[in-house]
Amino acid sequence: MFSSFTKAIILGVVVVLPAFSQAPPTNFQNEQIRPLQGPQLVNKIAAKVNGDLITLNELMIKVAPSQSVLMSRYPRRGVAFQKQLNDLKSSILDELIDRAIIFTEFKDRVRSFPDYQIEDEVKRVVQNVYKGDEQLFKKYLKATNLTRDQFKEQQRKELLVQIVRAQQFGDVAVPKENELRAEYDRWSITNRDRTRDIGTYRRIYLHKNRGSGPFAQLKLAEDIVKKLNNGEDFNDLAKQYSNGSHAEQGGVWKGVPRTDLAMEFGTLLFETNGSEIMGPFEDRIGFNIVQVMERKLGPAKPFEKVREEIQQRVISDKKKSNYQKWMKKMRARAVIKKML
Repeated sequence: MFSSFTKAIILGVVVVLPAFSQAPPTNFQNEQIRPLQGPQLVNKIAAKVNGDLITLNELMIKVAPSQSVLMSRYPRRGVAFQKQLNDLKSSILDELIDRAIIFTEFKDRVRSFPDYQIEDEVKRVVQNVYKGDEQLFKKYLKATNLTRDQFKEQQRKELLVQIVRAQQFGDVAVPKENELRAEYDRWSITNRDRTRDIGTYRRIYLHKNRGSGPFAQLKLAEDIVKKLNNGEDFNDLAKQYSNGSHAEQGGVWKGVPRTDLAMEFGTLLFETNGSEIMGPFEDRIGFNIVQVMERKLGPAKPFEKVREEIQQRVISDKKKSNYQKWMKKMRARAVIKKML
């Protein structure tokens, strides 16, 4: 089972589609994520489903953003990092297999969606994932060996799978208003405009090349986290240790837009809850210790504009047991071969 932290990563990143095939740690603010250079294993097979292939590239495109967040979360990597990464890969591969099963069963319906509907979905992804930057989106398409048309076809398949999953399996009671409102509250967090998230947080930043070098700075960062968890004052420790520009202000950063943060740290800050000490997180040139003081999440579409969608979500959730039974039968009759 995933930890709550890893679940937050998956909800915050994977559902909005990943951006690149491999991702090194990046700067905490104002740094674009750069794909690794060199050969990539884009032609290997992760699984076969009814004769259709799921490539390693498809899997890694889905895994990469969450992997990047995990890399920032675990500067030393180690056993815990590897276990969460392996669990993540396995879970996402199972999800891709289920999607492939559904698609092969209903693929004759995939052309029923008008092009403008798919283009609207692509625009939503560009806005929420790539900060509305078309050039950044194009760079990531290149890094993942996808054309825009191929990306649109992926979105078309995603939409088909969503619709099939929302199909009714047995009759259930009409959702009550309070059920719709509760579901909308959950939906609005996942489907908000993340480009309008704004956060205020404390941050202690240790540059890798200060002191005795990266390993010593990481050890110092870990020691500072222990001090904070033992009740020492963040403000005092920031003034004493931080190499960041806000050290004299106790490491406080006020009203920072999510668009000013690297993707990994936007996820770590805005897809988690509470104000616990987080870190040390690694970026390209240092280690970060963070405590969120306030999160102002971006808006979602108003309830009345998505009432029908919310109602279908509630109905679908009530029928989840029937869906799971149906999916179990679909898996049983599918020919599945995992290659990993």
